[in-house]
Amino acid sequence: MAGKRNDIEIGDLVRKTNSTDWIWQVAEFVTPNGHKPHARLVRINNPSDERMFAVAALRDRRLFVEASDQRNRIAARPPVHWEQQAQA
Repeated sequence: MAGKRNDIEIGDLVRKTNSTDWIWQVAEFVTPNGHKPHARLVRINNPSDERMFAVAALRDRRLFVEASDQRNRIAARPPVHWEQQAQA
């Protein structure tokens, strides 16, 4: 079961329920001494942006949803489209 924590696997794509369009990929699992298992997430469109979350938080559907599940996009705010300003 290397690389897997119950229903979450390395390579899974998730998004926070209160997020815009940031999609995170599970890169690895880490269990710091004396702590519960955590996952290192990497933002798809900005790989230098990495975050650590408890695996329990990733399982909580009030906090995270699968990025590929279209039904869960309702929980995320719609993307903002900015109009370019004319240069003066």
